[in-house]
Amino acid sequence: MSSVSLVSAPVAAHQSHPSEAAHTSSACLNCGHPVPDRFCGRCGQDAHHTHRFTMADMPHDVLHSIWHVDKGILYTLRTMVRRPGPTIREYLAGKRVDHFRPLSLLFFITGLYALLYAALHIDMMPPRDPAMPEAVYQMQASSTTFFMKYLSWFYVAMVPAWALAARLCLRRGGYNYAECLIIASFITAINNFLTLLLLPVTYAYSGTPQIQSFSLYALLLVTGYASWAYGNLLNHTTLGWLGRLWRGFLTFMLGYGMVMVVMMVAMFTSNWSSIKQSVQQQAKAKQEQQRNAAPPVDRPQ
Repeated sequence: MSSVSLVSAPVAAHQSHPSEAAHTSSACLNCGHPVPDRFCGRCGQDAHHTHRFTMADMPHDVLHSIWHVDKGILYTLRTMVRRPGPTIREYLAGKRVDHFRPLSLLFFITGLYALLYAALHIDMMPPRDPAMPEAVYQMQASSTTFFMKYLSWFYVAMVPAWALAARLCLRRGGYNYAECLIIASFITAINNFLTLLLLPVTYAYSGTPQIQSFSLYALLLVTGYASWAYGNLLNHTTLGWLGRLWRGFLTFMLGYGMVMVVMMVAMFTSNWSSIKQSVQQQAKAKQEQQRNAAPPVDRPQ
C-alpha cells in the first residue's frame, strides 16, 4: 500500500503543472523529436510558432523576414559600424547567436547593392570634354561601366586576398587565416553597406561633372572605415592608436591593390579588341593631324 502511495505522489506533483506536462509530451513537427522546451534540441525549430498560417500572421512574417533574418542583421550592422573590433572579436570568441553570419551578410548586402545599381542605370562618367576624342571617351565609359558594375562582386571574390593581407598586417593580434576570412567578410560587408547607403546621392550625381568628385569622397569614406575597423582588431595589443591605424590602412590597401590589379586585367582582357581599335584610330588621327599641319614643300620652277 505504501509503495502505491510513493509512486502516486510524484505523479500527482507532476500533474500539478498541466501545461508543462502537455508541452513535454509534444513532438517537433519538423523532425519528430520530443520538445521539452520552446526550441527543439535536435533541429532547433521554434515549437511555439508552428500553428496554421492565417492572414493575421502575414504582416508579422513579412517584417520578421526583412528585419530579423537570423535574429541579427540590424544588430550586426549597428555594432559593426559603431565598434567593429569588439564585435568581431566577440564573434570569434563564440558569442554568435545575436549576429548575422558574416558570409550571409556579405552576399545579402552585395546582392542588394548590385540589384539597385543595375535598376537605377547609374552613369559614373561625367559629360565628355570637347577636347577628348570620341573614341577615347567611349573606351573610358565602357571601362568605367564594367568596373563599377562588378566592383562589389570583385570585393567579394577578393575576400581571401584581404584575409591574407590581414594575416600579414594584423599578425600581432594572433589571428589565424580562417579567422582572418571572417574578419575580411565582416568588414567588406560593411564597406558595401556604406556604398549602398550612398547610392541615392550617387544616383543624384549620375552623369554629371560632380560624379567623379563624389566617387573620390566615397572611396575616402570606405578607406577610412576599413582602416579603422582593421586597426580596431589590435586594440588588445600594446600598439598605440597610430600604429593600429597604420596597420589597418595597410591591410585595406594591400587587398584593394590586389582587387584593382585583378579588375584591370579582367577589363583589358574583355575589352582588348575595342581598346586596340581605339588606339589605332587615335594613331591615324594623330598622323592625319601632323600631315595637315606640315608646311607645304616648295617645288623648283
